Amino acid sequence: MICVAGEGWYQEEGKKAIKLSKGMVITIPPEVKHWHGATKDSWFSHIAVEVPGENTSNEWCEPVSDSEYDKLK
Repeated sequence: MICVAGEGWYQEEGKKAIKLSKGMVITIPPEVKHWHGATKDSWFSHIAVEVPGENTSNEWCEPVSDSEYDKLK
């Protein structure tokens, strides 16, 4: 994932959130549950590149709760 504009967050399950800004690149390993989205006071634009594989799929999980999102600084 390449952050191309704005500011955002990336967080893998069980880890601290990483604040994203233009030019940052995040490599997301297979089978890693994560979320990404804009910060409260910005918009966020990114490019996602997926490497094709055999027997692969993309799974959308539950939304991030307001209480978890509000903890980010």
